[in-house]
Amino acid sequence: MAELKKSLGTLRLTFYGVGTIVGAGIYTVIGAAAGQAGTDLWLSFIFAAIAASVSAMSYAELSSTYPNAGAEFIFVRKAFPKIDIPSFLTGWTIAFHSSATIAAVLLAFSGYFNTFFNIPSLLVSYAVLLVLALISITGIKKSSTANIVMVSIQLLGLFILIAVGLSETGAPKAEFFKVESFSGTLAATATLFFVYTGFEHMAALGSEVKNPGKTIPRAFLLTMVFTTIIYLLISFTVLNISDPAEIAKVDSPLSLAASNLNSWLPVALAVAALFATANAAFSGIISISRLLFGMASVGELPKFMTKTNAQKVPWVTTLVVMAAVAAFLLLGDIKIVAGMSSLGALLVFVAVNIALIVLRFKAPDKERPFRVPLSIGKVPILPILAIIISLSLVVQWTCNKKSDNFSKTYATFLN
Repeated sequence: MAELKKSLGTLRLTFYGVGTIVGAGIYTVIGAAAGQAGTDLWLSFIFAAIAASVSAMSYAELSSTYPNAGAEFIFVRKAFPKIDIPSFLTGWTIAFHSSATIAAVLLAFSGYFNTFFNIPSLLVSYAVLLVLALISITGIKKSSTANIVMVSIQLLGLFILIAVGLSETGAPKAEFFKVESFSGTLAATATLFFVYTGFEHMAALGSEVKNPGKTIPRAFLLTMVFTTIIYLLISFTVLNISDPAEIAKVDSPLSLAASNLNSWLPVALAVAALFATANAAFSGIISISRLLFGMASVGELPKFMTKTNAQKVPWVTTLVVMAAVAAFLLLGDIKIVAGMSSLGALLVFVAVNIALIVLRFKAPDKERPFRVPLSIGKVPILPILAIIISLSLVVQWTCNKKSDNFSKTYATFLN
């Protein structure tokens, strides 16, 4: 069976993780969260980071213990080797919702692109899809370099906003640190939780990571810490330069906030958003092609899908992903289809955390380079908390009438 080339170290994997989390979602979701939390927005970011990190630790343990392109599919399969349905549903749920989301993100890219030019959205989306797919099959190291460039540009836009905003308005105001509405803070936490998702895509690169036992846990930790710092700085900047109630009313809250400073800053943010959406699609193509490769490697998909090129890249599954995304693009505005996938993402988190608990009992002597802390006997506590968090978000997603708009936003601007 073909093997993938191990080319990723801590820096490259961390950049990949940061790029998947700090995506275009922050340009939109922060408005809804600010409307809920008000000046407590920064605290909601901290709570959301903690909630997401609980599942991120489970991913870090499983992907460092079982580094495999199949990621979640493999984790669930190892936990339930005699029952095919859990792993089958996990793999195909990820493949479906990620392909739909990539298509939605490409349409978002065309929207930003057409703020500068006037070209049919579908044509722009197909062109970018082709370019990104071609780059992805040149090799994981070159793909990683392209990822680093795009992430650097998208971060530069945010850092410019932070630097200009805080230099003109000063340090965060003292009243920001007085909690006004704890219920509003928690509501915003649920909204911002999805901004932190994206770390799970790192697990799909397990087969291409050098020294995965050490590299993967480090990259997960650095990714969560770095992105949280960025989001906190963004939240303080936005609160300093705008009214939370005002930015909650618009589709482009960061641009509105930036326009309070000067006229050129929204343009810089639009350029950064172009690279953020392109990188979100690029990361999705890479991770889902690896997932399908991993599924094919254990016989879940046809054997020809394990073929790799001279650069050890699964080119067949990359083409399959490209075809699936192209098909979704034919639907045009697929926000509703992709929006439903946020429910699937939560259920996958539940499956992964259950798999970790089961594997602690079934393979207690398995070497684990990283272990989720806090256990009672063999029972890890944090994965149970992660399951509760994910299920509570599922309940909110299905019961809250406002969740339709939110899930569309999440899926369109997946990190």
